[in-house]
Amino acid sequence: MLPNHQTPGTDELKTIHQCRWIAWPAMLIGAMIMAGCGGLNLELTPTQPTNLSGTWQLDTAASDSADGLKGRPSRRLERNETARDEIQRISRGSGLEFIAQDFQVLKAKRLKIEQGSDSMGVQHWPGVYRDVTWGQRERGLWRVYAGWERNDLLIQSTTRDMRVLERYQLINNTQLRVQITVRADGQTKELQRLYRRSGSAR
Repeated sequence: MLPNHQTPGTDELKTIHQCRWIAWPAMLIGAMIMAGCGGLNLELTPTQPTNLSGTWQLDTAASDSADGLKGRPSRRLERNETARDEIQRISRGSGLEFIAQDFQVLKAKRLKIEQGSDSMGVQHWPGVYRDVTWGQRERGLWRVYAGWERNDLLIQSTTRDMRVLERYQLINNTQLRVQITVRADGQTKELQRLYRRSGSAR
């Protein structure tokens, strides 16, 4: 005698369909959040204890200059971009030059970092003080996402047509590497700044 196979009842089918309707929006929202973060999935703590605190002096010979962030806005229309959008973009000048002015680490010859459990404060010379909190925040026109990828601190700043990714990497107790990837004006540029702990041999 073959075993009886029971088919789901009406109530069970309703429950299954309701779960599916709930699951799809949740998955969609998750995908949108990840897209807004540029695919990054950062942690609130490093894999191993990492402290970037200290005063750091730029090693000019081992560092790239921000002078390379010069150029005119691209006149090629991007997808879903109107001629009016392009005119506004050209009128406000080069995005690369704007980034060079807005991100002090690109020109700072000295940094003083004070790191806490969920944030970091940085004083730039020349430049101003900047405070970064782990997670997602708004800073002026920028959407900022900061956190840890293993033992590296990443800070991603995005706006409609510009993206800046900073990676703070402690090489050892005396050397701090800051890698900056910039996307603007239809171009992508990468720069590296090497800092040595103040008072160490250079």
